[in-house]
Parts: sequence; structure tokens; C-alpha cells
Amino acid sequence: MSTELVSFFLFLIFINFIVYLKFYKIANFINIFDKPDRILKKHKFSVPLLGGFILLINCFLVLIFVFCFYDQNLIINFSERTLLSIIFFLLSFFLLGVMDDKHGIRPEKKIILSVVFSIIAITLNNDLLISDLNFSFYSKTLYLDDFEYFFTIFCVIILINSLNFYDGINGQSIIFLIICFIYLAFKSPIYLIYISIIFILVFNLVLNLQNKLFMGDSGIYLSSIILIVSLIYEYNVIGSIIYADEIFLLLIIPGYDLLRLSIQRILKGKSAFYGDRNHIHHLLMKKFNLFRTNIILFFLSVLPILLFTVFKINFFNIFFITTTIYLILILILQIDDKKYHIRQKK
Repeated sequence: MSTELVSFFLFLIFINFIVYLKFYKIANFINIFDKPDRILKKHKFSVPLLGGFILLINCFLVLIFVFCFYDQNLIINFSERTLLSIIFFLLSFFLLGVMDDKHGIRPEKKIILSVVFSIIAITLNNDLLISDLNFSFYSKTLYLDDFEYFFTIFCVIILINSLNFYDGINGQSIIFLIICFIYLAFKSPIYLIYISIIFILVFNLVLNLQNKLFMGDSGIYLSSIILIVSLIYEYNVIGSIIYADEIFLLLIIPGYDLLRLSIQRILKGKSAFYGDRNHIHHLLMKKFNLFRTNIILFFLSVLPILLFTVFKINFFNIFFITTTIYLILILILQIDDKKYHIRQKK
């Protein structure tokens, strides 16, 4: 490891140590808190929504270091235009999340703004455009042609919303993100960038588990874009991810919960974005404590990609196994939940 890299990691540690020492002063200065409402938000006191701010500061430090000192060691053409597109992508969604945390934005407006931001970022940087799909179970490449913009934007919207739905208890979404970036670090030649991101997420996780910090929409939106950019670059440019179904399996559990909740809400005549406590983490927390809930979610998240990469099991078999486990678990949890409510009424 070069002297520059060692110095950079020490600098990151120093910056985050200062943030930890001055955490409450920073929180009061930014003044964005998640306040309990005793309905959907049942925590006991207001918690700072600083996950996104800490992530943004650190990510800018990583980008500056990569652009100024480490670019010669990358296999990416990291031009000024590329840097501008990535910064715009990160910053626009971060600010959208901040506004939603502070004032609340209607879901329809968030989707429209997300589409606009995505179009601008992709136009600035065609490396972010998903133009073809390769599958482990199909020998030919599927070219998207006129649908490449639509498909790319669709993937951005789905991932952001699935991770937003998946964020609900301490540790849950951050642990999932750490799993994703550890996976990328093992596969990619730019693993040092992912190690830096993992370090930042672990710092957020420590504060989150201490109930000092929530990610908020700003943190979820920002981390979603970081993950999206990483996955697309690994697929399009670096080539460490060969198959689209590999990405699908990595993200399948949050996707399942987004799909299930949307269908259930629509069938009840409600908006797909209507808030409730029927998420998988809410159902698990009614039966288990926080630690066991996160362990179960960790297992569910790791299982599909482990079966794919380590055991080389066919995609469709993995899809069947994962879907079956998820549905059985949800069924058991919902039956237990109904029994609990029946007992409460008696």
C-alpha cells in the first residue's frame, strides 16, 4: 500500500473521530431530527438524521483523493466530466433526501425529480447507461437499444425505493449496504475505494446502533446512488460483474419487500407509498429482538449471492429457494401477528 493511501485512510479516521467527538454540536447545527409519532415512528426521543451528511463528506474526500492521487492506478477513465456527473448524481439525490427529511415531499414529486436527476447524470456520463444485459442462463447478449434510458432510470428508481422501504430498524439498511460493498471489494480491482466506503458505513452503523443517528432519506438516497454507480461501473466499465442476474440476486431481498408491500397496499385500495408497519423488519421485531432480527435479515441477504458465487447453483434454483424461504417466513410472521392482535382484543 502506497504512502498516499496510508495517509488518506489515517485522514479519514481522523475526520470521523472529530465528527464523533463533536457529534451533538453538528447535529444541533444541521437541525434535522426524526421525531417519534408513536404510530410509525416508535423510538423514544428525537434522533439526528445525519447518516447522509457523514456519508457525503467522506465520499467527497474519497472522490477528491481518487481524482488527484489515485487515478493513475484505476482502469476507469476518470475525466472531469465523469467526476462532474458522479458528483451531480450524488449531490442531487442527497439534497432531495434532505428536503424530504426536513419538509416532506409527496412521492409523486420525488419520482419526477428522481427521473430528471437520473437523465441529467446519464447524459453527462454514458458509462452510467445500461445498454445491454448478459445472463448466466442465456448465451446471447440482450441489447436494450431504444429502451436503455428507460431501463436505467427504472433501475435507479426501483433500487432507491426498495432500500428506502427496507430501512426501518437500527442497523438493517447499513448492514445490507456493507454486505453489498464487501461483495464488490472481493470482486473488483478498485477494492480500496469500496474498503473506504465500508469504513464510512461501519462508522455510521456504530452511531446507529447506539441510537445516536438515523440514515434518513438523505442517507438512503445517497447510499443508493453510490451503490448504483458502483454496480453499473463494475458491470459496464470494469467488468468484474459479468451477469445482470448476479446484481439481481445481490439486491433481491429489499426488492421482494418493495414488491410485496406495494401489491398488498394496492389490493387494500391504498397508495403503494402508504406507510405501515408490515415491513419484514417490523414483523420480525414483533417476534425477535433487534440483534436476532438483523441476523435473520443478514442471512436472507447473503444467501442468494453466496449460492450463486460460491456454490455455483443455477439462477432459477436460487430464485426458487430464496423466494420460498422469504414467502414462508412472511407467512409465519403474519400468522403470528394476527394471533397477537386477536389476543390483544380479548
